[in-house]
Amino acid sequence: MVIAADFVEVDSRNQQAAVCIVCGNDVPAGEGVTASYRGQTLRFKCPSCYVRFQAAPERFLAGQPEPCCNGDHDHSPASEWRCD
Repeated sequence: MVIAADFVEVDSRNQQAAVCIVCGNDVPAGEGVTASYRGQTLRFKCPSCYVRFQAAPERFLAGQPEPCCNGDHDHSPASEWRCD
């Protein structure tokens, strides 16, 4: 599946607060990662959530968030998914 052409990264500095489509955590205004995907503007808590979305966009668009970092965004260096 080729999805890279469907993604356009958007400057997050002017974006309102939102909820991350991947982990369900709050994304403060002007923070996180913002992308346009198939005409929708999506907000991500961190670059790792953005990468996770790219791996399975339909899952997350279907409303199946996956907890990230137990909500606190602190990790062990061995963690597979990191919220940076």
